[in-house]
Amino acid sequence: MTRQTTSLILVFSGLVLLVTSLVLYFGPAGQVGHFSPWSFWGLGRHHWGVLHLNAGLLFCIAMLLHTALNWKALLRYGQRMQPHWSLSPLLLSLTLTIYVCLGGSYDLPPMKQYIDIARSCRLDSVKKYGSPPYGIASHFPVAQIAMYMGWDPKKAIAQLNEHHIVIQSPQQSLADLARENRTTIGHLLDTMQAH
Repeated sequence: MTRQTTSLILVFSGLVLLVTSLVLYFGPAGQVGHFSPWSFWGLGRHHWGVLHLNAGLLFCIAMLLHTALNWKALLRYGQRMQPHWSLSPLLLSLTLTIYVCLGGSYDLPPMKQYIDIARSCRLDSVKKYGSPPYGIASHFPVAQIAMYMGWDPKKAIAQLNEHHIVIQSPQQSLADLARENRTTIGHLLDTMQAH
């Protein structure tokens, strides 16, 4: 029962890792995703990251347990092989793992192309949502963001009003303001900066 449960945990957590990896790969960059109203299947960038991290931890624990439960079988598998082939699977898997893991850093194909696609997705999200002045800027009041950026808060708010952005209070957060006006935080910052 323990072996079966461990194997199923590996499969299920691996599937979650696959889905979360794809969502995080094609979704906006971390700082933009936390800053923007972007979501997929009702979850924001932060929630997808947490889901990915937790599934990864579960996968690693199950992988270690799976290895421990099957250690003797793994050793027997190595002994049953012909002596001149016994290192081939080990060397091949180790070489492939190193190549894939380090390939992106050294622009090796196909990892370079994989990284280039991710960069393109990230740039598209910055164009669509803007780039935050700092990580959790969306939760801070409009007036405080204006001061942080070196803008006169009254003039920045006047710019928003001129562009038909309805603001209830200078203490209203950027996220609330964007949601209520059906726009992006990046658009709000661009408008505030225009003065």
